[in-house]
Amino acid sequence: MIILYAVIAIIALLAAIMAINTIYKKPVKEAARNLESLELDKRKIAQHLSGMIKIKTITAATVEECDKKAFKGFHKYLEKTYPLVHKTLEYETVNDFSLLYKWPGSGSAKKPFLMMAHMDVVPVDERTKDKWKYGAFSGEIADGYVWGRGAIDMKGQLASVMESVEYLIAEGFTPKRDIYIALGHDEESMGLYGAQATAALLEKRDIHFDFILDEGGVVMDGKVIGANVMAATIGICEKGYADIRLTAQSKGGHASRPPKQTAVGEIAKAIIALEKKQMKASLNEPLRHMLSAVGGYMKFPLNVIAANLFITKPLLLKGLAAKPTSAALVRTTAAPTMLKGSTASNVLAEKAEAVVNFRISPDNTVSELMAHIKKTIANDDIKIEIIQAYEPSRVSDTQSEAYRVISGTVKSIFGEYVVSPYPMIAATDSRWYTKVSDGTYLFQPFSSLSEDLGTIHAVGERLAIDSLAQGVEFFIRLVKNADE
Repeated sequence: MIILYAVIAIIALLAAIMAINTIYKKPVKEAARNLESLELDKRKIAQHLSGMIKIKTITAATVEECDKKAFKGFHKYLEKTYPLVHKTLEYETVNDFSLLYKWPGSGSAKKPFLMMAHMDVVPVDERTKDKWKYGAFSGEIADGYVWGRGAIDMKGQLASVMESVEYLIAEGFTPKRDIYIALGHDEESMGLYGAQATAALLEKRDIHFDFILDEGGVVMDGKVIGANVMAATIGICEKGYADIRLTAQSKGGHASRPPKQTAVGEIAKAIIALEKKQMKASLNEPLRHMLSAVGGYMKFPLNVIAANLFITKPLLLKGLAAKPTSAALVRTTAAPTMLKGSTASNVLAEKAEAVVNFRISPDNTVSELMAHIKKTIANDDIKIEIIQAYEPSRVSDTQSEAYRVISGTVKSIFGEYVVSPYPMIAATDSRWYTKVSDGTYLFQPFSSLSEDLGTIHAVGERLAIDSLAQGVEFFIRLVKNADE
């Protein structure tokens, strides 16, 4: 009986602790902030973005393949559209097509900070171009939106940055600290010749930033992780990236006399194994920060689970890993994307290949991923080759002054949203700048992304005109707040 009583007492104590934790972590709504209204010409700003979209700055894998006319034309468009920026700021090209601007400060002990964007866009699939309501490169302004490839990714943010600086200069504002703007030209092709070269140049000049702000976190529906709230998420790290090629070989021959196992069959088995046996889910640091911010908004029993991770972590991980969107937050993902076999339907492939794209969790490394692939496939006859791979980025500090400034600015613009750190699941140019910055933060200040995020790289990409103006206001206030 004593043992039974002890067990009951322990259970009761744990239940009490969990109840107290849940109540303690219940969110307290902040009072809305009244900001002075800014005089922004929304129509003019939309027209400027429209003009950018019309210039077909399609990404290229090398400098030689870059459309010189398009990118140089884009440079000229920026000079014409933002005359005060180009009169006041120092600027230069990097590897012919990327742009680097410096806004000299009047004098401050603070380190400079960097705002980033990229000029290039992904191509439009010819098979779907007729499905666009408005032409993919029309830059049409209609129905309250600016339409076209790059509206969100990421000429909308590029326009917001440039508009904000033009506005501030016209207002007579001069920053105390130096401010930089970096515009890449090949982000969609991994940034090897744009961002990487720009970051190397800055490192060579011994320029080190307090913080960097690039694309990434968005305004999103918290229901993705079971929270009954809209969240403005600030990325504090990026998952790693790896393209892995799997190759199997066989003698080939006529398809009428297939062997017991073909090269294509070997590759198929390997892919099935990788999809079936995923890497272990984990509660990484950025996700912990996110749950701390939004966990109190979860409905029962999720709020109890989020508030008591010392007991409930396995249950939470199992729940998040069950859905594709939330699974990307807790583990390394595997996505087979390319397959290659025989050149004819009746010929056995002498060589079969597959490319699998992995996004590596902050709790994993490239070497751990390779070990997992080898163990999972368990076939020494399949060659495993790294095409390209990058480690997860450093997790930026959420207690820093830079994060306080950025999150405070986000809150001032998106007062009705919960501001939360976020583990960025995709890749951006900012990963190249780790050596030249104390912290990297990722955010796109457009409320309409909560509905239109699925149009990125897809048919019907668009950005709401009101959201575009939000973005301009965000960067205006960020520059001022970071200068205090």
